[in-house]
Amino acid sequence: MVEALLSGILLGLIPVTIIGLFFTAFLQYIRSEKDFVL
Repeated sequence: MVEALLSGILLGLIPVTIIGLFFTAFLQYIRSEKDFVL
C-alpha cells in the first residue's frame, strides 16, 4: 500500500518537475530575447 502511494507520488511529481523546468527555461529565453542587455 505504501509502495503504491510512493509510486503514485513519483509518477505525479516527475512530469510536474519536467514541465516546471521547461517553463522556467522558456521564460528565461523570452526574457533574454526581449532585453538582450542585462
